[in-house]
Amino acid sequence: MPKIAHKIVAAAMAGGLLGGALLAAVPAQAYTRYVCKYEQKRREHTGTIVGAIAGGVLGNAVSGHNSKGVGTVVGALGGAAVGSKMGHDSGKKACTQAMAYRSETVWERDSHGRRVKTVYRYVR
Repeated sequence: MPKIAHKIVAAAMAGGLLGGALLAAVPAQAYTRYVCKYEQKRREHTGTIVGAIAGGVLGNAVSGHNSKGVGTVVGALGGAAVGSKMGHDSGKKACTQAMAYRSETVWERDSHGRRVKTVYRYVR
């Protein structure tokens, strides 16, 4: 191999090693996630109950004459699922906008090995 090729290969290897050392020296960026302990669960439970009642009434009204019971049960299950999701989302939104009376910060690692700052917020 000519001398110039040796110099190019040596420079490429040095650059690769230097770049790898720089990447290893930079710590992984942490991201923050907020978890509401009280408000989210309370609204989720309320949404489940209200959704089950509304879904049961709607399922009973829509179902045929011979299948009122099945329509009520299916409507209640569907309504509970939709109400639970709506309550969960509503609680999450309320949590980020409200003042927390207490918060707790925990540093964890996620499934990809990144640092995660988890803030548990207690909102009434």
